[in-house]
Amino acid sequence: MVKALRPLLFLMLGYLMPGLVQAQTDPVVVTATRTAQTVDASLAAVSVINRDQIDRLQPASVTEILQSIPGLSVSNTGGLGQPSTVFLRGSEFDHVLVLIDGIKVGSVTLGATAFQYLDPDQIERIEVVRGPRSSLYGSDAIGGVIQIFTRDPAKSTGVSVSASAGTHDYSKVGVRLSTGRDSAQFTFGINREKTKGYNVCKGSYSGGCWTFEDDRDGYESLSVQAGFHGSLNEKVDLSLSYLSSNGETEYDGSFSNETDVSLSVVGATLDVMASDLVAMTFAAGQSQDDSDTHKDGVFVDRFDTTRTSFSWQNDISVSLQNLVTVGVDLLQDKVNSTTAYAVNSRDNLGLFAQYLGNVSAASFQAALRYDDNEQFGGQITGDTSIGYDAGPSGRWTLQYGTAFKAPTFNELYYPGYGNANLSPEESSTIETGYRWRDARRHWAVNVYMTEVDQLISYDAASAAPGNVDAARISGAELDAGITVRDWRIGATLAVLSAKQDRGAYDGKALPRRPGETLELRLDRDYGKLSVGGSVFSSASSYDDLANTRVISSYTTANLRGSYRFSSDGVLVAKVINLTDEDYEHASYYRQPGREFFLGLKWIY
Repeated sequence: MVKALRPLLFLMLGYLMPGLVQAQTDPVVVTATRTAQTVDASLAAVSVINRDQIDRLQPASVTEILQSIPGLSVSNTGGLGQPSTVFLRGSEFDHVLVLIDGIKVGSVTLGATAFQYLDPDQIERIEVVRGPRSSLYGSDAIGGVIQIFTRDPAKSTGVSVSASAGTHDYSKVGVRLSTGRDSAQFTFGINREKTKGYNVCKGSYSGGCWTFEDDRDGYESLSVQAGFHGSLNEKVDLSLSYLSSNGETEYDGSFSNETDVSLSVVGATLDVMASDLVAMTFAAGQSQDDSDTHKDGVFVDRFDTTRTSFSWQNDISVSLQNLVTVGVDLLQDKVNSTTAYAVNSRDNLGLFAQYLGNVSAASFQAALRYDDNEQFGGQITGDTSIGYDAGPSGRWTLQYGTAFKAPTFNELYYPGYGNANLSPEESSTIETGYRWRDARRHWAVNVYMTEVDQLISYDAASAAPGNVDAARISGAELDAGITVRDWRIGATLAVLSAKQDRGAYDGKALPRRPGETLELRLDRDYGKLSVGGSVFSSASSYDDLANTRVISSYTTANLRGSYRFSSDGVLVAKVINLTDEDYEHASYYRQPGREFFLGLKWIY
């Protein structure tokens, strides 16, 4: 189906010519360089999804938002609240660094972020940087960085109340209060979400969930978000942020079938203009990922992980065209569990420096970082990028970067399994791209190749994890958008080859990485009425390292709409999987069939 939809994409590209009537905005991002710059100024491949786009999309989950990013694929073992992982540019799920308001998040035992528990209503925007960024952030950023920013207190004032219902006995209610003056703003939001779900696992004693439980797998959560921004004086700003989500997920399993999770992120940032040429940022934060598992109501085990961080960053304007950034990151990871880990904490010190410059039509970025880790010692990473403006609307880019991933606590210290002598996984990436934008339309193409060495996998010779594998990944991405009168049209296409490059499965495709994905989006406003839809198509992939279990290709379509029936009220509706496609992201685990959702929102 991906091939069948390609002609529509290239037809759309044909319209990226004069004749459009509505301007495209150029958003400001901070993730690519740890400094503020526009997407066009960035030499990295960056995607931004703002609050207006999230409202229009009406997403049920964060992964539904991320699916529109070129080069990013999602694997989910069922419906709402079920485990979800993200693969960026074909890298492993734990090769993506996830930040919330600048704070590192994710389980230090599993190495994964529980995206399924993050509520889209608590998010202001998402920035996704595709490509290595360990030179600025340290471990994990092999495939790229996903940074989630919670609701901004300066963006709105007043009270909003929302309620929605849908298929599988779904319900959600939420309240948000935002208030403040020019010198201080505050926002607070709370949401309650619940669904009885459906039986997500195709019961089997020989695979999948390794059991047969013919029941509905429900989910419920309570999420809270608060934010504050204030100016202490003309040169000092203070920002505070808090996000928590407490969820309960039911599933099928022979050892456990229910997980209670508590995620939280708290942070404080102090921005100081030390002089006309020097800006300093002090940031401190802590993220927690706590989970308790049960079997038919009986407690099984507990894994509580904590990441505590502090950073000091200095941005020095050498001239109008040159910026130097230097900084220090401190990170401590800790585990508290009913499982007795041999080591339950580790510290990491990171020192980084970056140069951003412009000379005529050329732009430059160079970054270098040294990480001193209590477990594996020192690690040096770097990257360099060059951009050249091809006329007033186009730019060529060329980049090279290295990155690494520290072993997880499970890989290192899990009783009877871990290997404390593991080394970090390492990567190198080369990439080139071209982007074009005028006041009314845009498109961008990126081509890349990544080699990953020292990949951690089970080593039969030692009966423990070892740095025994490698991977070779190459791909191309296309992102395009146009606005014709009141029509907003967008498309993303990704082509990927991700294969093992060593070991018993040399030459085999990496699991759950489809070779092609394509999404087409269409939206239009009719006064008080807004309508839209999208079609997403994925090629087939494999579910195992040996490439014996095939995940079939699939195509899904969604419809959405909203109607402002008064100055305060909005009615929203959405149909997911319009054609009732039967498909999977992982073998044995059903994705939802056709679903309907209806909601109301009042803003005072």
